[in-house]
Amino acid sequence: MLDTKSETELALARADVYRFLSMAFIYPDKEKLAELHELASDLDASLNVLPYDMQEEFMAFASQIESADVTALQPDYTELFLTRMFCPSTETTYGKNSFNQPNILGDISGFYKAFGFVMNDDANYAFDQVFVELEFMSFLELKIAYALDQNMEEQIDICLSAERRFLEQHIGKWTGVFGENLAARANEAYYRSLGLLLSKFMGSELKYHGIEVDSRIKELSKSDYEGPVECPQNSSDEMDEPLPLH
Repeated sequence: MLDTKSETELALARADVYRFLSMAFIYPDKEKLAELHELASDLDASLNVLPYDMQEEFMAFASQIESADVTALQPDYTELFLTRMFCPSTETTYGKNSFNQPNILGDISGFYKAFGFVMNDDANYAFDQVFVELEFMSFLELKIAYALDQNMEEQIDICLSAERRFLEQHIGKWTGVFGENLAARANEAYYRSLGLLLSKFMGSELKYHGIEVDSRIKELSKSDYEGPVECPQNSSDEMDEPLPLH
């Protein structure tokens, strides 16, 4: 039998961490960094609830938030994720997924629709973007916490099953190697430490749930990577309102 109080606390803690990581992967500006700093200041309590050894990685990234220079982060973000794509941030660019993109995106969309997770029409984000998948996991953990708190047994089973399947089939399959690639290829320490934090958290999640995936599905070869260059460019179950996704 589940200890619903402790399981509820774990779900809420996971929701906080997923939300924090999702925010960290949004295009940086002063307002986003200020919000992220505020979230980081409240995250210690959540990390203390989780049985994961990730304080070192979290503190390293939190220190980078405090000293971050937006004018340096923006061109690095642009080269990593938007233009030169030194570190692609979508699930379907990893492993064999690129050959099965429509089916993968359709499956991800199915998860979102089933739980009432919707984005604003003007968001223009791919369903498999790292920050969208992280935001969905945060949303799902909140549903789990609510179902546990209300002793909704059927909903608990549905949500826990979806949590495991989404980890196993989607977000858990690629974010580990994505984080490692990011740590190796980002020009700014901010993104290097973020990559390490993401990899540590997702690895801990998979281990906790007893899920084994081939997380090293694709490491970008050295021949694919020219290294960072100077860039001057700054570049109920249904919800009543769409999620703003930051």
